[in-house]
Amino acid sequence: MTRVCTGCGRNIDKEFVYCPWCGEQRVINEREYFDIIYERYSKNRHEQRNKQLNAVKERLEELEHELNVLVLSAEMHK
Repeated sequence: MTRVCTGCGRNIDKEFVYCPWCGEQRVINEREYFDIIYERYSKNRHEQRNKQLNAVKERLEELEHELNVLVLSAEMHK
């Protein structure tokens, strides 16, 4: 079983007391470990949702621009 280092975020074996990459003391309490995992998951999920929302917003702005051009073109041909 591995743990996530609170210092650098890398996976370390549970028998390590300190992270071999950054020297940070590993999380010993299981509750702390799961809290860290959940926090990182939540942060990644939030970032992913923001990226998706920004992509939708950009596409809507493009469509709005195209619609404005079409409306203007239709009005000019009346």
